[in-house]
Amino acid sequence: MTTGISCYSCASDGSSHVKGDAKWAGCRSSQYGIDPFPSPSGWTSYVNKMTSYYKGSKGALIWIVGYVNEKSWGCRLTFPQSSSDLAGLSESNLSGIRFADEDENEAYLTAFDRAGYDVWLQVESGRADLEALAQIVMNHYKNHPCVKGFGIDVEWHNPNSLEKNNNGYGTKLSDSLAKKIDEKVKSVKSDYSVFVKHWDSKWLPKTFPSDMIFVNDSQQFGSLDDLKGDFQYWASLYAPNPVFFQIGYEDDKDLWGTLSKPQTKSLGNLILDGLDTENQDVGIIWVDFTLTDVGVL
Repeated sequence: MTTGISCYSCASDGSSHVKGDAKWAGCRSSQYGIDPFPSPSGWTSYVNKMTSYYKGSKGALIWIVGYVNEKSWGCRLTFPQSSSDLAGLSESNLSGIRFADEDENEAYLTAFDRAGYDVWLQVESGRADLEALAQIVMNHYKNHPCVKGFGIDVEWHNPNSLEKNNNGYGTKLSDSLAKKIDEKVKSVKSDYSVFVKHWDSKWLPKTFPSDMIFVNDSQQFGSLDDLKGDFQYWASLYAPNPVFFQIGYEDDKDLWGTLSKPQTKSLGNLILDGLDTENQDVGIIWVDFTLTDVGVL
C-alpha cells in the first residue's frame, strides 16, 4: 500500500459526515454492465432506491461517457464532436479520440438534472490524451446542473504500455498529470471535482487537490472482514478527501449474497460501520453488473 500521501490546500471543507453516514448513494453505469440498458426513468428508480437505504444521502452516479477501444487503445466518446469543445486542442491532442454519431447521454443527464443527482462523468482513456478528454467532456456537458465533475479509471489509463511495473493495471497517474487535469476541469467550472479510481493506491497520485475523490473498485475478497478492512484502510489513507466505494461485483456475490436483504444496504452499512474517520464524505456506489440480481427496482 502507498504511504506518505498528502493533499494541497487541505483545509476543512465543513463536511457534515459522521461515522456511519453516506453522503452519496447510487450506481455505476456502463454500456457493458447491464442488459438491457435501463431507460432514464429506470436509472432514477435504481438511484432513488439506493438513497432510500442511506438516510440523508444524495443520489449519485458514476456515468461512463468514454470507453477504451482494446484494439487501438484509443477512447470512444459517446457523443458527437463539437468544435466548441475542441477549442485550443491540436490534432495530436485528439489522436486516438473518436466520437459517436448521436448523443447517448443527453436524455439521461436531463433526467438526472430533474432528480437533483450528483453525476461524475468517467472515461476509460486508453492512450488518448487525458487533459484533452477532460476538456471535451466537461465542456460538452457543462450546462447540466447534475454534472459535478470528471472521473478517471486509472486501470484503463495507458494500458499495456511499456511503462516499468505496469503489470497490465494501467499506468500510474502522476501527481503532475493529476494536477493538470484538475486545473483543466476547474477551468470549465471552478466547483467541479475530479475522481480517480483504482483498487490499488500505488497507481494513484500521492499529492492531490483537497476535493479530489478517491474511488475504490476492489473485488475478489477472501472474506467480508477482508473487504471491510481494505475499505477502512482506503478511507483512512485519503482522509479528509471524499471516498467512493464501488461495490456489488459478481466475483464477491458469495460474500455479500449471505447478508440480509436488501444486500445493497447491508453491504454498504458493513463498510460504513468499519470506517474510523469522521468529517470525510463517503459514497456507496453499486455496480450495474448485479443491480437486477439484488432487486433494487
